[in-house]
Amino acid sequence: MTDSKLKVALVGCGQIADAHLGEIRRILCARAVAVCDQYLDLAKQAAARFGVPGVFTDLGKMLAEVRPDVLHVATPPHTHRPLALQALAAGVHVYVEKPFTVDVTEAEDVLAAAVAAKRLVCVGHDQLYDPAWQECRDLYQRGELGEVVHVDAVLGYDLAGPYGRVTASDPDHWVHRLPGKFFHNTIAHALYKITDFLRDEEPRIFATWFGALPGTDCPTELRVFLQGADVTANLLSSSAIEPSQRVTRVYGTRRVVEVDLDGRLLRQARAPTLRGPLVKLELPWRQKREAARSLRRNLWHFLRSRLHYFTGMHRLFTEFYQAIRTHGEPPIPYAEIRRLMAMMDQIFRSCRANERLSALANEERRLNGQPVPISPLDPPLTTHHSPLTNP
Repeated sequence: MTDSKLKVALVGCGQIADAHLGEIRRILCARAVAVCDQYLDLAKQAAARFGVPGVFTDLGKMLAEVRPDVLHVATPPHTHRPLALQALAAGVHVYVEKPFTVDVTEAEDVLAAAVAAKRLVCVGHDQLYDPAWQECRDLYQRGELGEVVHVDAVLGYDLAGPYGRVTASDPDHWVHRLPGKFFHNTIAHALYKITDFLRDEEPRIFATWFGALPGTDCPTELRVFLQGADVTANLLSSSAIEPSQRVTRVYGTRRVVEVDLDGRLLRQARAPTLRGPLVKLELPWRQKREAARSLRRNLWHFLRSRLHYFTGMHRLFTEFYQAIRTHGEPPIPYAEIRRLMAMMDQIFRSCRANERLSALANEERRLNGQPVPISPLDPPLTTHHSPLTNP
């Protein structure tokens, strides 16, 4: 296998498929040989855009006729497990878009099948490989952050965007049937940046969601607090903030780092060296230098046609393919895949528990003639237990 290009096939020709096929095309050791979608027109259009020779509507037929080395699964989350298992049974390595599966039990099934088949699987935690995030990790590994004590991850989502409009306008969309509803398909990107530093297997988790897409019971706002032995974290997922952001702040004992993936911008906050009013000059000057450094780097990559939105995806694909070719370890450890899925399960259990507590509290207020709070963030009555602890 090390002497020829990997044959890569893709199932699911929706919006994210273009990113996959575009990055596969840029990797020298791989070539896209076939695409598959239950809707023939989508498969034909994707194949035409990227010059892919094979077009299928049946995964089994594609696996049998094309015999790919790797299958990319870019379909809705509830289909990930059966499609991955089908590919692994055919002796094919599998790359699965986030979230890996619907829940941790499904994840364990896929991981066990991969081990049994002696094939590799990888999940699309591609933002870990974004240059700005990798610079943050490098700072930590060199000891420049000190010990990390807290992480804040913000994930904005524009409901006016292409995916958001489809989700909001269709109450029968598959996302509404997921345990985590809208967030099930989005929060992994924010959560795995938190778990990059919060290493506990089972941190304490408190989560609440609120708001609703018009005509649905699908919440639009999510707040999560995680507490480990040494690190705490907040996750904010919102469709209300404008502009929508992908920003993570890592708080260390020596330095604070903010990573803005949209601008591929890294900002560092350190203790000032000057005193008195001069601090008001030193800190803005540092921020200017940080921004100028990121601008120079991004401009250098842009002028050389190397400034790509999906750079992290490209790097993750490359590492996964290299692991396949060299019989190495997958870039995302299986234990990490399982740990993150277990945390997602707990987040959504906590959200549902809080919904029940709020409903009980509101009913008790009504029975007692008390006003029912308007804000979904108002706390329930203290007579009820908090769902802060793991069930």
